[in-house]
Amino acid sequence: MQFLSKTVLKKFIKEEISSVGFDEGYIEQAIEKHLFFSVKIFDVTPSQASIIKQTALSCDCDCAVNRGVIDCSVSFSDCILSGTIAQLTLVAKKLASQPFSLSKLSDVIFEKIELELSEKSKTRIMGILNMTPNSFSDGGEFVEIEKAINHAIDMIEAGADIIDIGAQSTKPYSDLVSVVYEIEKVVPVVTALKTAFPYIEISVDTMTLACAKAAIEAGADIINDVSFLSNIEFAKICAKERKKLVIMHSRGDAKTMDNLTYYDNVVDEVFSEIYSKVQLAIQAGLNKKDVIIDVGFGFAKSLSQNFELLKRINEFKSMGFPLLAGVSRKRFMRDVINTKEPKDADFVSALSAFYLMQNDVDYIRVHNVELTSQALKLHQRLF
Repeated sequence: MQFLSKTVLKKFIKEEISSVGFDEGYIEQAIEKHLFFSVKIFDVTPSQASIIKQTALSCDCDCAVNRGVIDCSVSFSDCILSGTIAQLTLVAKKLASQPFSLSKLSDVIFEKIELELSEKSKTRIMGILNMTPNSFSDGGEFVEIEKAINHAIDMIEAGADIIDIGAQSTKPYSDLVSVVYEIEKVVPVVTALKTAFPYIEISVDTMTLACAKAAIEAGADIINDVSFLSNIEFAKICAKERKKLVIMHSRGDAKTMDNLTYYDNVVDEVFSEIYSKVQLAIQAGLNKKDVIIDVGFGFAKSLSQNFELLKRINEFKSMGFPLLAGVSRKRFMRDVINTKEPKDADFVSALSAFYLMQNDVDYIRVHNVELTSQALKLHQRLF
């Protein structure tokens, strides 16, 4: 049995305890026991939940479970296990000898503790290079190969660590370009940039396997799969060629995604859906160190859902993979300042980038590299 779990930010602990079905009359008293390090464990049986609860209590910490666990009136319950690092270390040690597959949960808790204590990596800036005529942010500006290369050079000089090249718009209701067009635009730019800047990583944003293969042959280091691994061959080709793969959450396609925004709990469901796709990629041979995850801001998410994911972005770090976030110029950023012009949202996008840096996001995908680079320099001085 595999246990799906994530860490929970302290400021959201009340709503998380409520969401597991904890007795509402005791939530205020319970919160005081959950203001340390918290791990949410999804879908355990009443027997498992009872053992986790009792083990936690024996270690002077606590575990919030559904009130139906005590009389087995529920088939499954989520659990919120909370305590100091030392207390949860002791819980993990004790669970190692428990039945009902809880020895595996012991390993999961140790992994979460290790991630919590690990040294934080420097955030890297991914500059966006759109080569499609209908991009929502700068459609048509960099369609010509020479202009695209020059813009990429400008971004590198401004501080970009990675250039993300795409020739297929993913804005809602956009039409697909041909694979031939995509390859003809992307490959010459990849070749030119890898020749001139071999130390710069090149990512290619695509939904087509043919473009991914051509880009890898040209020297691309990362495939940014915005189809949410709809084709497992993306994982297989990246595994074979030892390339990184971005697995970005989405639902449907450009024509349908705005109608697929129903979630009971957007954070937990996006977390679970990404985790499932990551497991498929690993089973297909992709090395764990080559997985990058992305919650897919703007892809099948409403305005409020995007902000909820942004507020709780740090929880996705507990999956154990590098995290990429792209909020630059998106509709929910423009809504903050009530503008329809994408470039007007560059400043608020840079503020969001600073927030993402504070939450240990590994890669930030942006249009305005110069502003983001300034935010990164400030962050490095302060933290």
